[in-house]
Amino acid sequence: MARIFDKFKGSSPQVSTFLKSLGEDDIRQICEAVAQDCGHAGAEHARKWLERDTAENAMELAGYQEQLRRQEQDTGKDK
Repeated sequence: MARIFDKFKGSSPQVSTFLKSLGEDDIRQICEAVAQDCGHAGAEHARKWLERDTAENAMELAGYQEQLRRQEQDTGKDK
């Protein structure tokens, strides 16, 4: 998720629009990429989060982005 925020330079509305546009094939491709880095368990975790996050609005995503920033992940916003 942090990479997605970084891709959109920290814009929660743009991340929300992007997530809502994802189809099943898109989610599958993202999970396959995660599986290469983190294995099957990582891919399943990514799928769970993506499916949950596609239903969230920009305000909810901004809160999630702040949580990622506290974990010192790069979300495309200055600290």
